[in-house]
Amino acid sequence: MRSLPNVVLALALLVGMAGCGGAADPAAERARLASRATGDIVVGAAWPWQAHHDVLYWQGMQLALDEVNAGGGVLGRKLRILRADDQESVDRGRLVAGEFAKNPQVVAVIGHLQSYVTVPAAAVYDLSGVVLVAATATSPELTSKGYRRVFRTIFTDDEVGRQMAVYAARRGYRRFAIYYSRDEYGRGLANAFEEEALARGGDVVNRQSYDPNLSTNRLSVEQTVQGWADMGFDAVFIAGQDRQAGLLAAELRRRGIRAPILGSDALATPVFLREGGAAAEGTVIATPYHPDAPNPQARHFTQAFQARFGSPPDVGAALGYDAVRLLAHAIAQAKSSDPGKIAAALHAVHGWPSVAGPVSFDSAGNLEGMAIHRVVVRGGRFAFLDDAAADSAAAAAPAAPAAPAP
Repeated sequence: MRSLPNVVLALALLVGMAGCGGAADPAAERARLASRATGDIVVGAAWPWQAHHDVLYWQGMQLALDEVNAGGGVLGRKLRILRADDQESVDRGRLVAGEFAKNPQVVAVIGHLQSYVTVPAAAVYDLSGVVLVAATATSPELTSKGYRRVFRTIFTDDEVGRQMAVYAARRGYRRFAIYYSRDEYGRGLANAFEEEALARGGDVVNRQSYDPNLSTNRLSVEQTVQGWADMGFDAVFIAGQDRQAGLLAAELRRRGIRAPILGSDALATPVFLREGGAAAEGTVIATPYHPDAPNPQARHFTQAFQARFGSPPDVGAALGYDAVRLLAHAIAQAKSSDPGKIAAALHAVHGWPSVAGPVSFDSAGNLEGMAIHRVVVRGGRFAFLDDAAADSAAAAAPAAPAAPAP
């Protein structure tokens, strides 16, 4: 069922747009323009561009855009991207969504970075007849509202937690301590990990959380690790942000706790490596992409990106690249830039080869059946970790000092 506050807000925005000269029925006007099949095919891109210019997201999108247009475009028309900065703000995100919705040339939007911005914006897009491809928003709420034009090209928090618990069980870990951020992201990951761990016969001996609104919370780290000193556990799962996770890893090792550390996708950043230092070594982290992933699309993308920009791509670059290429594929399959037909083509996608892996969607617009990649911190960098390598590493690793039994 749709979230009433988001739908009411979306309707208010659309009514305001109509009163200011926008189309009374944006979806119908968009479809009417699409039927002309002339001019550029326009896609919006919503992202906090200024605040996160260090992430190579736009470079990935630009590479995909250039490849598509160099190959003749889509349906013989150029693909064009309009960018707007949402400033990681719910209010600004709604305004950006309203502006894109008001523009009848915009048939789809790729965005936003944060789930808390994407979820309310999604109602505006869906009601105005715009396809939304969410490349980075991992909250399960986004695809829980019955929208037919909303698609997610990254895994959900629930799926990360579940697959990391499966990985832990395969490693033989049974007793866990969990450290998570006290927000939707952290709680969702922690809950999913715990539920899967318990279903597989494991046990969570302790859960501790921290306030993510504090840039540094050393007191939380120190108190948590002190409390864990006399507990017996096989591994620690961290569901939170990179800086705080690095502090926890360092404190664990400083106090002589050698249990393996597992982490959510937010840890795969230079910040975690910097804060954790030597203590970060061996941490296994979920990720949607790594340059060494053994599939042809990842190899092509990595080589093309390096040649174009002179540096290796990051996860953001891969996600932006895949989103643009997928939309171009759907438009070509639909043989139309009509958003309704594009959405139908996306729902029909099955096994499309992306950089991250084969893409298929369930009825809600979530990725279906894609395995999550994992990286391990090795030598101060993130190394790709496949199952065979993980088994070998586990067998070769020196035995860690056993934590005291409770």
